[in-house]
Amino acid sequence: MTEKLESAQDVFLGKINRICNKFGLNNVMAQLYAVLYLSNKPLSLTDMVERLKISKGSVSVNIRALERYNAVRRVWIKGSRRDYYEAEQDIYKVIFDRIKSMAGSRLSEFEDMINSSCRAVDTVVPADSEDEESIKVFKRRLDTLKNLHHKAQSLFELFDASALTMLKKE
Repeated sequence: MTEKLESAQDVFLGKINRICNKFGLNNVMAQLYAVLYLSNKPLSLTDMVERLKISKGSVSVNIRALERYNAVRRVWIKGSRRDYYEAEQDIYKVIFDRIKSMAGSRLSEFEDMINSSCRAVDTVVPADSEDEESIKVFKRRLDTLKNLHHKAQSLFELFDASALTMLKKE
């Protein structure tokens, strides 16, 4: 790769870092995906280490995560014993699948928090009328959170269906 082309890619990689940091995402995974996405051929772990100037361990761990997310895949290169990787070229699918996974996980955590809290408050035996009132308030607030979770889940399902329709049109 020429120095000018590498420099142009570095601009892109730098921007990816800033975007990922703002969203709290792993920038090494984003850089690995970007390097593979911009490459005209599959790359080995060693190629990625040399390109990004990061440890082989970091590349290995993060490339496995990208494989689990179906963002990259291992490919066979005739005559080589190394593992080579290429990026999923449908970037819409990669981004959407990642957003979907993160949102689903957060909604699940939120639901678990509400359910755990409901079970806990249901075991409380009030000692006096003040406790009874506090329990009623707690349950009302948990009901508000249940309603919020339901609306967020519905919104997510609507987004999921809309995004799927949009992707199929592409």
